[in-house]
Amino acid sequence: MDRSRRLQIVCGAMALSVVLANVVLTALWLSGSLPPKPQPPAVPLALFAVSLVLLVAAPAVKRAILKRHEAEGFDGDRDRLLAALSTATIVAFALREAAGLLGFGLALLTGNPWWSWGLGGAALLAMFVDRPLALAQGPK
Repeated sequence: MDRSRRLQIVCGAMALSVVLANVVLTALWLSGSLPPKPQPPAVPLALFAVSLVLLVAAPAVKRAILKRHEAEGFDGDRDRLLAALSTATIVAFALREAAGLLGFGLALLTGNPWWSWGLGGAALLAMFVDRPLALAQGPK
């Protein structure tokens, strides 16, 4: 299996975890197993802020990783370039996944599914926009 296909599978699995968390949450909500729970307003607000920071930071972290690898030099080595791109993409996807799963945790904590649906939807949209397409593979 080539590097491009592995990257697509790993990123797809991270996106799928956010989808599955929201499916579970929707099932809990529809069954009435997600009762409202009073929380101090600071707790959901703080977790929401952390989620937003993760979503906003993902592209910057991806660029920083690529910049660091570029500074080390690729020396015309295509495999090193593709490895750097893979690493940066996986880290960015992991940050977005964490934001989506924090929304799931917020929904369980507060009993309000909109936390998960909103943050999960934002994470999935960001993942879709930055999805890894087939990486150019040179001749082996």
